[in-house]
Amino acid sequence: MTSTHPLPHAQYLQLLDLHGRAALDVLGALEPGASVPPNGAEALGYAREHLATLQVWAWLLAHPETDWRAYEGGPPPTAYGDVLASIDRQRDQLVRLLVDSGPDLELDYFGRPGTSHDVARLLAHEAISVACATNEARGTAAPPLHPDVASDCVDRALAHWSEPGADVVWHPAPAHLVAADTGRSWWVRFSEDREVGAIAPGSPGPVALTLADDSDSLLRWLEGYRGTSPQIEGDTATLRALRVALGHRVEPAPSRRWWRRG
Repeated sequence: MTSTHPLPHAQYLQLLDLHGRAALDVLGALEPGASVPPNGAEALGYAREHLATLQVWAWLLAHPETDWRAYEGGPPPTAYGDVLASIDRQRDQLVRLLVDSGPDLELDYFGRPGTSHDVARLLAHEAISVACATNEARGTAAPPLHPDVASDCVDRALAHWSEPGADVVWHPAPAHLVAADTGRSWWVRFSEDREVGAIAPGSPGPVALTLADDSDSLLRWLEGYRGTSPQIEGDTATLRALRVALGHRVEPAPSRRWWRRG
């Protein structure tokens, strides 16, 4: 599930700025206790987590030769308005750092070699995700995504969530995810465990399940939003197993009925 079609560095910076500003505008219109989908986090906690993400990457870009474990973040602001103001400042700082560094700065990407281009991609997708979630909470439309951008988000999300070494029971055949508008597709191994799961890169071949939709809708389905319904080829139990593996909130699995013999 590793990307073979990353977008240009400058485009990621534009996406970070556009969607980051849109997300902040909507966060400012929400009450601190508002529920933010897809997992129902309170807006204040959600904003503080977003700020923490921006802060650690700003520090790593400013200290590219330092192990990420050396980072010591200070306590986050407690007042909602202060959190939002810090997000605004931190986003602007990140854009400046990424412009100055260009795409080829080598740094510690959380324990593996990475570049500033990887960071720009991550932060652009972070901004897109926050804009989508906050607009969903408010009932408004997020900035539209070009199909190539949405496909890139799908690609990075699957790679980011991947756990090839997870101690789970893997389904013998992968799922096949298809972005109908870009023609990109992904083969995804997934866990068969009933209540826990994991995903990992799969190989082309016979599949257990196929899901197809436009890139933006496919991304939203993968992230667990309601109201998205890709075209599905496969049975309900296999679809549920994939959703568990992706961390979706699903209804408890039906219990088996045991019949006494009379």
